[in-house]
Amino acid sequence: MNTTLLNFRVTNQVKDDFMTICKLNCTSMTSEIVRFMNRYISDESKRFKSYQIESMEINNLKKQRLNQPIYKTHGRTNYD
Repeated sequence: MNTTLLNFRVTNQVKDDFMTICKLNCTSMTSEIVRFMNRYISDESKRFKSYQIESMEINNLKKQRLNQPIYKTHGRTNYD
């Protein structure tokens, strides 16, 4: 597996608290950050897929509605 070193800034308090919690859980900070990143990717992928499905359904409904006369979509005649 290829790996890459990441550097980022975080407050000392957050880093220290994170390190303490990781030690208490007998895990490494690296493994937890990787786990967080993988979960974020998974969650966001699901959200994007859901949005694409919803967007596609909305577009299909819009196309169906635009192809029908208004009196059929609103239960009215053209003279209302």
